[in-house]
Amino acid sequence: MKKIAIAVLGLGLVFQAQAFDKKQVNLTNDFWGTWSIYNAKMQCTETYQFTKPGQFNYSAKQKKMTGDFAILRSQAAQDLDVLAMKVKTDNKQPSCGNQAVDYTNADIRLSLKWLSAKTAELCIDAAGKQCTGLYLIKQK
Repeated sequence: MKKIAIAVLGLGLVFQAQAFDKKQVNLTNDFWGTWSIYNAKMQCTETYQFTKPGQFNYSAKQKKMTGDFAILRSQAAQDLDVLAMKVKTDNKQPSCGNQAVDYTNADIRLSLKWLSAKTAELCIDAAGKQCTGLYLIKQK
């Protein structure tokens, strides 16, 4: 029994050591394009179009927003990258939450827990301990 426990612990450490390194995501070249989030609970897809030099367009259901964005990369390997968005325009229509909310001038910050160069789980803390179960996935 003791050998099994040690083997399981060893495998856990190996898998943890093989976590995706955020440095494999080249933000300068790879982040531009269309990304989506599918919310299974709400049966709704949110779409983000990220364009140079740092603008975004958002759409989900009737909601449309535009604004500026940046990816903030911490030098600390254990800290997550942060997607920072400043909403400039909002059509004030409902999105996945089915409620009309005006995000004009809102600052939105989401931590990105990279699972691959094209997939990141959204988290609300820099350490990745409070994640949402929602995934930002590159479409094109």
